[in-house]
Amino acid sequence: MRSNRKLQGAVFCLLICCQLLYAPNLYALPEFLLRFSQDPFSRAEFRGQCSTCHVDPQGGGPRNPFGAAFEENDHIVTPEFRQAWPSHFVSSVAADPVPAGEGELQATFLASEQETILEINGEHFRLNTKEAKLEKITPEMAAGLIAAPPAPAATAPEVKLPLRAQPTFDHYLVNLPTNVPHERGSLSMRFTHRFSQPVFDSGIGDLYGLDSFSFSSLGGEVGITSSLTAIVYRSPLDKTIEMGGAFQLLRQGGNKPLSASVRVTVEGRNNFQDFYTTNLVFPVSRAISNLAEVFVVPLVSFNANPFASFATQFDPEGQSRSHTAAVGLGASIRFRPRSAFVVEWMPRVAGFRGRFSRNAYSFGIQRSTNRHVFELVLTNSLGTTTSRAVTDGIRDFTLGFNIYRRLR
Repeated sequence: MRSNRKLQGAVFCLLICCQLLYAPNLYALPEFLLRFSQDPFSRAEFRGQCSTCHVDPQGGGPRNPFGAAFEENDHIVTPEFRQAWPSHFVSSVAADPVPAGEGELQATFLASEQETILEINGEHFRLNTKEAKLEKITPEMAAGLIAAPPAPAATAPEVKLPLRAQPTFDHYLVNLPTNVPHERGSLSMRFTHRFSQPVFDSGIGDLYGLDSFSFSSLGGEVGITSSLTAIVYRSPLDKTIEMGGAFQLLRQGGNKPLSASVRVTVEGRNNFQDFYTTNLVFPVSRAISNLAEVFVVPLVSFNANPFASFATQFDPEGQSRSHTAAVGLGASIRFRPRSAFVVEWMPRVAGFRGRFSRNAYSFGIQRSTNRHVFELVLTNSLGTTTSRAVTDGIRDFTLGFNIYRRLR
């Protein structure tokens, strides 16, 4: 019976991992394909076809050259993108004629999105909306403009930061929360994974700890409003469940020099049946242009020490304290449009300090896609709930990773 349960658990974990790995293609491809298909200048033969962007006609997997370029353009159709891909876009689209006086008004829209050719009772006019200019042209000139292929695209400029407004990708650096806002009705998933074997005590034979036992935690966040977020998260360490919420106080911009929020959560061990820890967290951040963001995160955890009542006169003073306070410091530094280096340090300033424990340090490299953020982590803390991330620092560093997935 026990072996069957283990087998069922392994199958369940495998299904979860498959969902995490393959969800992007199942969700994102129809949305982006619809965006291309609804463009009035897209060629009809490519609309609704997975092979428009993917090597596999069924979709998913590697992208073809057009699909790769579409992704690089952040899945946005622009006049410049149309010019670069005349094989997938037509140069002009003619609208249905409209009666005008004794004749008809015929409009033909050019793919440049700047000019429209008007035909009124046999006479032709060129309307340039960008320059607010209208001029009469000959029928031959009109025919040439309509039939001409898209002008060759100029050399595409190097992608500049940011692809998004804020320089921080995720709602967490590694364990410290950030001030990246949630949208109303948004649904996000957070998955953390920490290997238990120290990196510097492992060799290549152990893949530097990747062969070791690991702790995998899963949670989610729901945007109740644009300022209020509900949070739930579960860690296998003592089967801890953390629940609570976050409220956005400030968003940097205009006359507001900082972003700030407040988070209140409660952790309960043994699947929220005993030993409850209440956390108050106040993330404050300042973005520096669109390249970096620095964080100061004061936090207090009440009833963070489960062994306070068992402390003796021979124990260190910190071992007898019930509560703990820390000031987290962190930064996110963007070095590529979709890549950032993050670092955080969580020194405890008062209260509980477990025997042989150390302040927590973490480093990570984040890579952002359209709905995912993947982060490779080097940390000295196996704990990932709010209080355990602060109090569980050890001497050695281990590897891990975080995955953040926006579901809606």
